[in-house]
Amino acid sequence: MTADRGRILYVVAGAVVAAGATWWFLAAPPEQGDGDLAQWRESVEQQLPDDGDQEDAGTLTLRPEAEHDVETPVGTTGKYLVSVICRGGPGTTVRVSLSPAGNDSGLGMSCSDYRPPDRFEVGLADMMRLHVVVGEEGPVVFRYSLRRVDG
Repeated sequence: MTADRGRILYVVAGAVVAAGATWWFLAAPPEQGDGDLAQWRESVEQQLPDDGDQEDAGTLTLRPEAEHDVETPVGTTGKYLVSVICRGGPGTTVRVSLSPAGNDSGLGMSCSDYRPPDRFEVGLADMMRLHVVVGEEGPVVFRYSLRRVDG
């Protein structure tokens, strides 16, 4: 009788472990493949390509809820054009601000829509600072460009 009870406990424990493992793998969120990231990178680099007139440009792959600061020294005080674009899966967003602190709420961007780059002019004295925050969904590919505006 004790041997039968032991076998039943082992069978039930094994079934619970198998059910838990199955649930674990089925409940995992879908991963973005490297193909998606490569396609998004290609898309942002085509829409915001490198050229010889830029002060700086860069492409970043950022995970969900990531925060990243970009700092670029500028040689001359003046007016600059900042261009930003992002790509990601459904529901992905990015918020870009000029400072990680203060009252700058930033520019909210949807990365899941096919949109042209956002552009805005800023006056800079010595450094361009961008603070990038990714929303709850991700990953995303984010690209920025900095160009001096003549005049």
